[in-house]
Amino acid sequence: MKYYRLKTTNPYENLAVEEFLLRTADDDVFMLWQNEPTVVIGKNQNAYAEVDLAAAREKGIHVSRRITGGGAVYHDLGNINYTFITSQEKAEVLDYAYFCEPILRALAELGLSCSLSGRNDLECEGRKFSGNAQHASDGKILHHGTILFDTDVSEMASVLKVDREKLAYRGVHSHRSRVVNLREMLGEGTTAEGLVSHIERYVLETMQAEEMPTPTNPQIDALRARNESDEWIYSEKRYLTNYTVEKRKKYPFGVVKVAMALEKDTIERILISGDFFGRLPIEELERELVGQNPTALREFDPAPYIAGMTLEEFAELIRE
Repeated sequence: MKYYRLKTTNPYENLAVEEFLLRTADDDVFMLWQNEPTVVIGKNQNAYAEVDLAAAREKGIHVSRRITGGGAVYHDLGNINYTFITSQEKAEVLDYAYFCEPILRALAELGLSCSLSGRNDLECEGRKFSGNAQHASDGKILHHGTILFDTDVSEMASVLKVDREKLAYRGVHSHRSRVVNLREMLGEGTTAEGLVSHIERYVLETMQAEEMPTPTNPQIDALRARNESDEWIYSEKRYLTNYTVEKRKKYPFGVVKVAMALEKDTIERILISGDFFGRLPIEELERELVGQNPTALREFDPAPYIAGMTLEEFAELIRE
């Protein structure tokens, strides 16, 4: 295993390095990294729906998009990000327990009793301190997650548009009551850098990791340029098109939103967004659905695109 501790706090650069390693690494990878204040939205999310963009601009908070599914998260220097990259021969896609276990064991060494909760969260004493997401490509899996240590929760709440239905589903009243910084559990003497050093030591010792310098490559430069572009972040051509029908439903596997433009009884354009996960690009499913009648869909399996969803559930959603 190769270990990388990224020194830059630029989110577009860090996400570029991560994707570059997914594409090129010939060994397992573990990476620790931090970002300056940033909202990172999931691959299938609409930035206009998930982020208070005016507040983000006013506060100088970056907005970025990652290649994994899931929901929007807030990063700052009080948050620690970790990444695992490995072969699909070693782990199943969307097997969160496999990748989260080393983090849970490292935290247990500090006396924290933490666990995997729901589909992709880590919790400590019933409160979330980590969200996780995955992307599969060319026989590899990228798994990354957050660790809230001393994040500015007020700033987080000011820029994320909280989904009240998701909070109600979890039986909590506010995003702030749902999350916790591990500093509250570890005490004032612990620092973010101290926690990074502890996780780093654990991985180097228990997983036989070899520390490596941060890679530099023209591919990283190109990925960073893409990550910074409005087309990538806001996907304006996808999201600023008029649709005549809009559907939305919360499932145990995530929120699924469908917007359609219909011509007579057929789908002329369709956009599927949300905080769900999937193994295949949602754009492939959208292309497959164009030209179909939403009340009489051809047989297909939506689960590779929206993990956990059945054809009956998808058909019901767009029929309602």
